Amino acid sequence: MRDFEEAKRLFVDVIDAKFYFDSTSAEVSRYKIENAIKERYAPLIFLIGDPGVGKSYILRLISGELEKQKLSIFIDHPFFDKRDLLKILYEAKGLEFDKTINFNALKEKLLEEYRDDKHTIFIDEAQLLNEEQFELIRILGDTKIFQFVLSMHKEEGCEILEKKHFKSRTKVVIEYGRLHHSEVYRYIQSTLLMRDHNEIALMFSKKDAMKITKYCQGNFRTVKKFVFTLLSLLEYAKKNGLKKYSDINSCLLQMSALEIGAIHD
Repeated sequence: MRDFEEAKRLFVDVIDAKFYFDSTSAEVSRYKIENAIKERYAPLIFLIGDPGVGKSYILRLISGELEKQKLSIFIDHPFFDKRDLLKILYEAKGLEFDKTINFNALKEKLLEEYRDDKHTIFIDEAQLLNEEQFELIRILGDTKIFQFVLSMHKEEGCEILEKKHFKSRTKVVIEYGRLHHSEVYRYIQSTLLMRDHNEIALMFSKKDAMKITKYCQGNFRTVKKFVFTLLSLLEYAKKNGLKKYSDINSCLLQMSALEIGAIHD
């Protein structure tokens, strides 16, 4: 039985580390980040890529695994000033943060408390940080006590890497790429088969995956949105007895692309 209602929920755009998809870009990025953290040869690790390719997902996955072994912090909305970052680090150690103490004294105490630890800080959407915050990250990174993994949009990230804070610093820069059509096909198939939607999985051909990849330009988030929309249309056709749209065809693929804004009239 084709349960499109249940199947489409598998493609809702949420980050769940239990459903990691091992695309080439994801695996390469994961290996490079984990290796840089393990070897600690660079205090600054930059993960750059277009919005929606999967950067947040891989950061959460690695951060979650690292938490089990040692102290680490994940910051997903970096709207903090430099004292806020110190406060987060104080609280992670169970230390009292006295906001009446001046910044330099707070920083020196923090470094003393962390001196025997190797701490990794993950910051998503790091392109939103301001100059003062970047300077603090540079200072803390230079101590070799703290290591930062910064995820940024590609365009802004390339500009930030040219700033004086980072241009001459030892760093690792990793670019997170897009999905190949063979990966899109494997992603759709594995996601549906994993939840026993075998009949729906068989509806998708490799040719369909190629068209979806082209419409979505290999963007992981857009692919999920596209498949969710396509399954919604198939669900509507089923409920309303529209036999012309009971299977995937070029018209349904084009309608899905129009619905999500991948193409325009």
